[in-house]
Amino acid sequence: MSNARNLANFLGTSTTVPSGKIVTASLPTGSVLQVVNNTNGVNQTITGSTSTEFTNIATTITPTVTGSKIYVIVNLSLGSNYGSADWYVTRLYRDSTSNQIGNRQDIYFNERYEMIGPKLMHNIFDPLATTAGTSRTYKIYGSGSVSGADLQVNWSNNNTESSMTLMEIAG
Repeated sequence: MSNARNLANFLGTSTTVPSGKIVTASLPTGSVLQVVNNTNGVNQTITGSTSTEFTNIATTITPTVTGSKIYVIVNLSLGSNYGSADWYVTRLYRDSTSNQIGNRQDIYFNERYEMIGPKLMHNIFDPLATTAGTSRTYKIYGSGSVSGADLQVNWSNNNTESSMTLMEIAG
């Protein structure tokens, strides 16, 4: 007897417990089909206003169902050597820098060089429907508004990590 059947019996329910493998294509809209996560704690310095990829945070997912959606969550740990006089931008891309799907411009730092505001930088559904078996890679780029201002990814002063989580959601 399966653990699910044992639990249903224990709870005194007559719940039907499916047997065999669940077919993801038959799950209802909104079901999470898979989750891919990438966490990185390596410090990186991005100098000035040149848009630069955040290394080691790009994440790839291979959809299992055609027509599903990809939900992207990006948490970044940032610091700056410039203080409150500067702001920074992060951009989220799918596969290449010609496919931007997210943009955050409200990243400021206090006089102690700590980030002010949310560490949840991107929280978005990719509007492009998936094709089963066709991989997608999501990348983050960042830049500052002032030349000479360094953006620190996974800033060593606060010993934190950045992460990207991709979820395939049934469409």
